[in-house]
Amino acid sequence: MITSNQRLSRRGLLGGALGLTAGVGALSACGPGDGGGSGDEPPEDMGSAEEGRLVVWGGLPPEMGPQALVDAFTAKYPDIEVEYVRFVNNAEGILKLDTALQGGVPIDVFFSYGTVDVVRRAQAGLALDLTDLAREDDLAQVFVQDEPISTLIDGKLYSIPTTHWPQFVVLNQDAMESAGIEIPFDWTVEDYHRVAREFKSAGFDVGAYHPPRMASTSLGGDYIYKNGGQESNLDDPLFKQELELILAMEDDGSIFTQERITAEQLGGYVQNYFVDGTFPMYIDGTTALRFLKNLDEYPHDFRTTFRPYPAPTAGADYFNPGVRGDDVQISSKSQYPSAAWTFVKFWIDEGANHMSPAGKVSPYQFDNPTDEMMDALFGPERDRLFNVDDFHETFFVPEPPLSVRSITTAYTEIASLKSQIEDEIRLRTKSVDDGIAEMKQEADAAIADWLG
Repeated sequence: MITSNQRLSRRGLLGGALGLTAGVGALSACGPGDGGGSGDEPPEDMGSAEEGRLVVWGGLPPEMGPQALVDAFTAKYPDIEVEYVRFVNNAEGILKLDTALQGGVPIDVFFSYGTVDVVRRAQAGLALDLTDLAREDDLAQVFVQDEPISTLIDGKLYSIPTTHWPQFVVLNQDAMESAGIEIPFDWTVEDYHRVAREFKSAGFDVGAYHPPRMASTSLGGDYIYKNGGQESNLDDPLFKQELELILAMEDDGSIFTQERITAEQLGGYVQNYFVDGTFPMYIDGTTALRFLKNLDEYPHDFRTTFRPYPAPTAGADYFNPGVRGDDVQISSKSQYPSAAWTFVKFWIDEGANHMSPAGKVSPYQFDNPTDEMMDALFGPERDRLFNVDDFHETFFVPEPPLSVRSITTAYTEIASLKSQIEDEIRLRTKSVDDGIAEMKQEADAAIADWLG
């Protein structure tokens, strides 16, 4: 299923203050999801839209924006106390949050970084259904419009995205110019592969870190499903084509092999290898700016430029595989859901500027960029370190649209098995054909089990 995408409208969004109390009465009707949760109703609200005590768990260190946002929120709503707790968004931190949510730890608001976590926590009954609240609120209506712009679970909204995060290509501009490499803004996956080979030939260890994706960019957010979620789509020829491209890029040195990624545990340190000159090109989003402007921890003297995510095929419509993400959710056990709803909306609207230094752009900032936001994103040496004009041409564009996920049947299980089998294929312990057949069989079985 391909879901079309629209940019956000500002229909009264700056009137959000009036919407803060709208729909609060509906909170008592919002309960855990039906997918494996306890079915318990949330406790009686002990506060109001402007009164309560909140504990908020997020993945960013407080000093990178959350504490400034909390301070601004408290100044506006002095009768709502807020404690921000940082958890590290890795396997251990994710488990810590899940355990806390399921146990007796008081948590009112929490962040889920990725569709898998959003879906799992909603279907386990750990997050409030925000659908009715969003429908009745000027600020949040856009997330439940007829054409969804963020992840829905069985047609319901359990999270609010706080970032607009399209993926794009981050490039060492000095290396491009030195090697005489020209990269158009309307380039393709084939062009990306060629450029990676050219960078490799110019003396880099590898030409790029990431391989571009083809199935998700061609098919949209529900690319792993067909028949409305009744069957997996992993036998689509695009999956084989994508895997064969990845193996070809490993073989010619365009990208790291999976063996090296696993052995050196490179996954969480991509920016380090870009800064030290191991490769001059990788796929990321605005969070890359957080590291690249920090010369104390990531010293470098080259200028960074940007290009859009490459199209699978020249001239064809496609989707950006990025997301509206950093999803904020309200705990189904919160004692202060009305105050929590007030806090969630402040984060995505008035408070968003406090998160810009961390490389965060809210969906509303994307539609209405300001000089203040740009200064915070790029830092005081913006023109020396970055080609900001190329960033504008790459980031502030309506096309390609972000993909939106509207089907989540057995999504957590399928995402896990797909990742595992793709790694085995890249490690050459499984052939492409055998791996795809196994993915298809296991994904269909997971869907069948889920549907009962």
